Amino acid sequence: MEWATAQLPPGDRYEAWRHALNDTHLPWSLGRPQSKQFSAALRSLEVAGLSIVDCACDPCHGYRDMRDIRSGDDGCFGVLMVRKGRERVEQGGDVVELSAGSTFIWDASRPISFEVLEPLEKCTLLVSRDMLKRETGLSELPVGVLDSSRGFGALLHERASGLGPVFAEFDEPDQARLGSAMLMDLSHAIEGRSSPFAVPPRVRLVQRINRIIDTNFADPGLDLRRVADCAGISIRYLHQVLEGAAETAGTRIVRRRLEALRHALSDPAWASVSITQIGFASGFSSATHISRVFRERYDETPSEFRKKALSTLIR
Repeated sequence: MEWATAQLPPGDRYEAWRHALNDTHLPWSLGRPQSKQFSAALRSLEVAGLSIVDCACDPCHGYRDMRDIRSGDDGCFGVLMVRKGRERVEQGGDVVELSAGSTFIWDASRPISFEVLEPLEKCTLLVSRDMLKRETGLSELPVGVLDSSRGFGALLHERASGLGPVFAEFDEPDQARLGSAMLMDLSHAIEGRSSPFAVPPRVRLVQRINRIIDTNFADPGLDLRRVADCAGISIRYLHQVLEGAAETAGTRIVRRRLEALRHALSDPAWASVSITQIGFASGFSSATHISRVFRERYDETPSEFRKKALSTLIR
């Protein structure tokens, strides 16, 4: 399969991208694009139990929740390899910012979200658990960042990153051999990890903090003091633990509230509910604050976003 938005009118491109993404990357729920001039392109190669998808796209964001997972085949892992640009991915309470040369393994049976921060080029392997077991003997993959700076990790990333332009050169027998070779590279890349499923104490604490926020962000009373108290630590230690992380606790609280607000504003079932009421239900406590932080993050007001989102659905 080869597809690009360039062949479509600008007004139809993002919706077409939504369908193309769901056809090649499992079901996802997408937010609104940041630019009216959104562009994307992809190539995909299907091998029994394995998909190789080469993709380029402008900034966008989305997520897979349990509804998306139930609507598609969740028995697989994704191996995301970035050639160019930046993408933020969150799964299991961990937030990781990926850039050129990064490799990230995600589990399709668990909720996940992403945000493309700048124009992105990447290759993703989607491998079924059955094929993984058959080809490598592994029943699971270690979710998280995989070292692609050296050894088999670097070989896997380099090989996958150059595949897109030559997909058409592989006939059916070659496709099967290619799939086996890619999975063996992946198997060798994770073999060298020491205790791949062991989670360091600091990482466990960060995961706990993130779960506290994700569970309670809609409570207007949730602040840094409450988060620290629930985690059993001081505010000072909260800041220390999250130092160098992709986002602070305060940033995560606001982001989760904004994501909930955007999701409700684009849902026709909430069309008769005021923006202020939805904002309060998402955890905000001030109508002025709702409008200000929404505009700062998305470069439009909540009402402007809602009008566009609902008009697109009506069309």
